[in-house]
Amino acid sequence: MTRCVRSAIALIAALAAAMAVSSPASAADDQINPRSTTAFTLTSDWSLEAYAVALQNELGTRRSVTAVLDAANRSTAACNASQRGALPEYYARTDYPLSPDQILRSTESFCWDPGDSKVTYWLPQGVTGSSDADDDGLWGTKRFLAVSWHYDKSVAGTTVDKGVRVTLVDLTTGKYRHVLLVEPTRTVTLNYTAVPIHAGGLAWLGHYLYVADSAKGLRVFDMDRILEVDASQDLIGRHSGTYYAHTYQYVVPQVASYQQAVRNSPCTPQPDQLCFSSISLDRSTTPDTLVVGEYRDGRSTDPAIDGGRVVRYDVVSDTRKLVLTSGKAVPRDAVTVPKSNVQGVQTWQGRYYLGRSSLYQHSFMYTGLPGSTVVANSWAIGGEDLYHEHGAGISAGKLWTATEHAYDGAGNLIDRRAVFAVPLAEIG
Repeated sequence: MTRCVRSAIALIAALAAAMAVSSPASAADDQINPRSTTAFTLTSDWSLEAYAVALQNELGTRRSVTAVLDAANRSTAACNASQRGALPEYYARTDYPLSPDQILRSTESFCWDPGDSKVTYWLPQGVTGSSDADDDGLWGTKRFLAVSWHYDKSVAGTTVDKGVRVTLVDLTTGKYRHVLLVEPTRTVTLNYTAVPIHAGGLAWLGHYLYVADSAKGLRVFDMDRILEVDASQDLIGRHSGTYYAHTYQYVVPQVASYQQAVRNSPCTPQPDQLCFSSISLDRSTTPDTLVVGEYRDGRSTDPAIDGGRVVRYDVVSDTRKLVLTSGKAVPRDAVTVPKSNVQGVQTWQGRYYLGRSSLYQHSFMYTGLPGSTVVANSWAIGGEDLYHEHGAGISAGKLWTATEHAYDGAGNLIDRRAVFAVPLAEIG
């Protein structure tokens, strides 16, 4: 019996309860609905690239991704019982029961060094990897993941926001290293600052790392311009002629942005403003598409918003920049989704995969086609952004996410951080 048939049977017994998690009476339906793309046009700005080049020339310490991975200074670990408990195969909720056929099972997973699995003020968010970066799934010979973490200065007890770090993980050796994202300053004296954004989504296109900026749109960083800096001081930028990065040894400079017209911050989903919460790459379309997902805390009575929107932008095949029409990135398509609290979105061969969070409980992976009712499967505790590591010949492969929670809302250690993948073909 195929998984689709099995899921249809399981739907009769269990889906209604699972779907009710975020479906108030005012919601029109439980379907993924196409909608207008008019409000989501982006303006391209690559003016920072010249400053990044100047910084590279000034420092003279350009390093490759391979060199940074070879200099990895931390190791992943096997997950302990608490961390494994965050994985979807351990779903055991009685308030929204699922049938055995709806339980997803990870086929690959790892956990962080204890210094990262329990750190309070760095929170894992976005996920991408070498399969996004190149058709063969490798960067040179390296199969890797990249995970973004945003800094919570209130938890850290400081007024200094250290912004976003990205962890490069060699999946073969299990070694990893953090690098800090920076934004060059538009000044005569070359300098840079940290990037104080949530960084809820990542996608690695060619040598460009696309990062979600909730209110503004997309920031683009150049992974061919990683710069080595002095790691001896907890400072940022240039000080007495020396460049620092809050004790991190490597920085990645921003080179571009794609911004929406309305950029109210903090971002609240509005008909004319999209909150850029997650991003992924769909290689099943022609051309490839960058998939932007929106997190919304509850469904809206406004059908233009509903549980959130998903908007897709075409990618130029050779440059890996967004396709422009009259200087603007115009969406390929857009939909509203019938589920709130969606932390990660992936599309593949027309199907949408929506990873939902439910605070400190297991949640749901929903999937469906536009115009269809979504189907539920189990998902992680605190799952974030999604990344599709495609199979051979750009076929269906594995869907990755990172889980966020090390502590609960009261500050108690729950130790639920993990990174895992499930076969895409098993979902739905």
